[in-house]
Amino acid sequence: MRVRKLILILSAGFIGCFETACGDSSPQALAAYSASLKAEFPDVATITTQDISTRKDSPLLLDAREENEFAVSHLSGAVLAEKDCAAQLTRLGMTKDRPIVVYCSVGYRSAVLARSLQKEGFTNVRNLAGSIFAWANEDRPLFNADGTTTGVHPFDLLWGRYLNKSKWQWKPDPVGS
Repeated sequence: MRVRKLILILSAGFIGCFETACGDSSPQALAAYSASLKAEFPDVATITTQDISTRKDSPLLLDAREENEFAVSHLSGAVLAEKDCAAQLTRLGMTKDRPIVVYCSVGYRSAVLARSLQKEGFTNVRNLAGSIFAWANEDRPLFNADGTTTGVHPFDLLWGRYLNKSKWQWKPDPVGS
């Protein structure tokens, strides 16, 4: 019984600390998280929302989220990454040096995918800093199968804290369910 109580206390403390650190959708909170990702994935290059919106070339936009998240909204022209993304890119006729920008909700899943693609020999892969949450929080254009939209899947209650609540277009499952 003592072990169970200790686990509950530690879990509550962790969630409380996490909520304090990540409790708002301000650009500063998301930027702080993005900085921690750069430290965790120093080998993965990043690109800002500003830089991608002004690029002259057309990188492949690769969405590393789940299908239900992608269906709610995605960046214009984005492709949903398959489980074996390297094989998918080969099927699509992608050269290993074609510019690729990978994104997810906040940048973690996309950093993992970017690193994986680099290991597969793709040489021009970047992770979108702040990912789709930063993009949406800046009121940049979002799309779905019906055209333009303003909503984004918040992933869950903890990660959704980085997304302006007015952008939430999916009622997330409660944490732990």
